[in-house]
Amino acid sequence: MKKVFYVFTLCVSLSVAFSACSDDDKEENVLAPAHAVDHLVFYDTDIEEQKIGGTLSWQLPSQENKIDGYVIYLGESATSKDAKLGEVSKGATSFAIPNGTPFGKYLLVIARNTAGESTNIASLPVEDLIALPQPGVPKTLGAFILNRGAYQAGNASLAYYNLALGEMIPNVYQTVNKKALGDSAEQALIYGSKMYITVTTSNRLAILDETGEEIAGIQPTTDGSNGKEPQSPRGLAAYNGKVYVSYYDGHSVAVLDTASLEIENTVTVGRYPEALAIAGGKLYVANSGGLDYDGMGYGHTVSVIDLETFTVEKEIEVALNPTRLAADSEGDVYVISMGNYGDVPNTLQRIDAASGEVTEMGKGSLFSLANDKLYVIYASWGDPNVSYKKYNALTETVESENFIAGATTFAAISALGVDPIGGDIYIADAEDFVSTGTLYIFSPEGRQKAKKDTGGSDPSAILFHIQ
Repeated sequence: MKKVFYVFTLCVSLSVAFSACSDDDKEENVLAPAHAVDHLVFYDTDIEEQKIGGTLSWQLPSQENKIDGYVIYLGESATSKDAKLGEVSKGATSFAIPNGTPFGKYLLVIARNTAGESTNIASLPVEDLIALPQPGVPKTLGAFILNRGAYQAGNASLAYYNLALGEMIPNVYQTVNKKALGDSAEQALIYGSKMYITVTTSNRLAILDETGEEIAGIQPTTDGSNGKEPQSPRGLAAYNGKVYVSYYDGHSVAVLDTASLEIENTVTVGRYPEALAIAGGKLYVANSGGLDYDGMGYGHTVSVIDLETFTVEKEIEVALNPTRLAADSEGDVYVISMGNYGDVPNTLQRIDAASGEVTEMGKGSLFSLANDKLYVIYASWGDPNVSYKKYNALTETVESENFIAGATTFAAISALGVDPIGGDIYIADAEDFVSTGTLYIFSPEGRQKAKKDTGGSDPSAILFHIQ
């Protein structure tokens, strides 16, 4: 397997004429930049060093009149036509490159007609790296996409994106286990050799082995006025051989031993706890108050649990409706509070590890923390203004005001993840929350590299498969 880079079409010359056009037919055969193909994608499937193979694909130009076909080249630069690979006819959107093709730094696609080849060149850089596992060197093999599914439809699902092949494999859980995952899959966690998935409305914590087979399923209940009442697993965190699970309806946090797969203890926290984060031997719990929005109101605290005694040490006041947490390497904890979806906006705050002081950093709806870089998306209901900020968590400064290049737009951003090894940025779009979602992958520089159907509705979490 090899690491492959693919970007939007680059290097489109401003020249619009074919060099081979005569004075008589120059105007008739002239090609504008609008005749150049766009969105080139190539996945190298040849595992031999300095050899490539696979399918090069593209989007047709906005105008295909005057075009007879396309010529594909390999080159040492974005404009050098060093080795012609072949031609395809007008209307084609792909070209098969046979395995064993000598490596070239760039792939070029050029429109042609009877007058010759256009000077408007669409190019794609390719890096040929052998990706065989090296002892002690972590490598990202792919990403799991957890799809929440439509509410009470029982159609939650798990998909897997194979990075080497550039393919999305849908319904991984259903295929392996021959049954449905359940209703409302909220969060997932890879810890050790197991994956843990909270399926909230189904009141289930599913525990999978490395093959995706479910090895345990926990359905926590408690005695209530109507008999056994579900606890509704929600958030997840792991530390020192234990997995911690917030119980949304149970208003508590449970600790699971990862060897015995038994719940060892629970502790009561605030109302409707969501995300969990661990820092400095403490477990932080976001108490959203979610279902009390029209009664007691949204919550506004983060519980701090001492992991040695498994007792609540204190409550920290934060902005209204906290739902997301993450901790950096220095122990600072970041909180996103969703507000009231009205006059109180989505807010990003930082809890200082030493003092416990809470500082407001700005707006935020989703974030991902990787290698002490905090990627924050603000995309609130009813607000047309969307932002993509990148912070340095250690210096507490903004590194980028927009970590997504270009003008990519989303219908409803529902999940964000950053590959801690390769640095690629993964953004999931829930579209209309009923249709299957879409996964967008961007390079560390913010250029769109791929766009894939997630195979399920409302993608809620992205987990990287690292070996």
